[in-house]
Amino acid sequence: MVIATMAGGWYAVLRYHVTPPLFLVFFPGVVNFMALWGQGERDVTWGLAASKALGNSFSWAAVGVLVLWASVWLHVPARATLGPPTKFGYRPPYKDNGVLYYWVSLTAFFILEALFPGLSTALFLNMPELLGSLNVSALLLCGLLFVKGRYLPDHPQDKQPSRPVLYEFFTGLELHPRLLGMDVKQLTNCRVGLMAWQLLIIAFYIAGVERHGFNIAALVNLLLQSMYLAKFFWWEYGYFNTLDIILDRAGYYICWGCLVWVPCLYTFSSYYLVAHPPQISNLAAVGAALLGVATTLLNYRVDYEKQVFRSTPDGKCVLWGKPARYIVANLVSSPGKSRKLLVSGFWGVARHLNYTFELVATLAWCLPGWGLGLWPFLYFYFLVALLVHRTFRDEEKCSAQYGDSWELYCKEVPYRLVPYVF
Repeated sequence: MVIATMAGGWYAVLRYHVTPPLFLVFFPGVVNFMALWGQGERDVTWGLAASKALGNSFSWAAVGVLVLWASVWLHVPARATLGPPTKFGYRPPYKDNGVLYYWVSLTAFFILEALFPGLSTALFLNMPELLGSLNVSALLLCGLLFVKGRYLPDHPQDKQPSRPVLYEFFTGLELHPRLLGMDVKQLTNCRVGLMAWQLLIIAFYIAGVERHGFNIAALVNLLLQSMYLAKFFWWEYGYFNTLDIILDRAGYYICWGCLVWVPCLYTFSSYYLVAHPPQISNLAAVGAALLGVATTLLNYRVDYEKQVFRSTPDGKCVLWGKPARYIVANLVSSPGKSRKLLVSGFWGVARHLNYTFELVATLAWCLPGWGLGLWPFLYFYFLVALLVHRTFRDEEKCSAQYGDSWELYCKEVPYRLVPYVF
């Protein structure tokens, strides 16, 4: 009876009633299990994992320092930049000091490592507790954002259809909430989540060297990820034009994901190599490095082409030695208004070629774990599912936004990720 009356049938049931509680119960519990397993512990029980769930004094101190450090950098004087406008006319302001924040943070970490030898090994050994502290903090933040969105929204005019409570907690209620003068998603996604990723993989590399000595494959794993993350902070403004920012609301999916899932899963290839040293040859490691550098640069180039196109009046720019071509797409929701959809350069090869290069770059930094089973490749498998899902989400949004113009665009650029394949 319930299913019969549910709009959208089974899909609606899965989306609104099954996925949120499943994610809310499963993923917060599994992160500590993964951390223990990655350390080489093979007698992991859910009881042992649960014993790490509240963290310890070291983990709370580490999390507190990182969050405070990130918050300070969102309050220091810096050039402000505005994100894309919302449907209700708001342009969120962001701090444009990501590059400086990145390099000063790395410098500060190396100074701390020099002052407190063994810090990196301590971070590795306390990883289950660190994830416990991040878990508690993230869930409390999500609860605060849910209450704020219900009773004190920053933009009351941004109303959404009423959904089941768990679904609203899962997806979030506000698009651009601010707390203590900070944009929540810039804090959680960029300044805490991504910086935690960077600092943790440095710590894991140092811990691995202290255990096993220098290893080229482990260094390749670190450097490729660091190159990717440095590119992110260099391109932080571009991130504010992605689905994470313009479509996803600040709730469990985004905020918990960046505060807990990123430090847990995204670092896992490096984390696993501490207790399980790489087995590939130096030549194979160099090959992985070349592949990773090439695809990271290509990923940047794809995003750069769109940035150049968007910043050029009337789209009059040159890509691959030719004037850029585009389709004028009329906005379904705003008659008389239109946008330009680029069909030149890499954007004429496939609709999401940046995702393709990102996947290959990710595979490259996971390759040092070749021969150690599936575990070092967990993030790659996850990213394949995430980006394929995101591809369809983006196309669903664009189809609703552009209507017939989107169909014309898809005929012009027929491939999604891999030319002639998909």
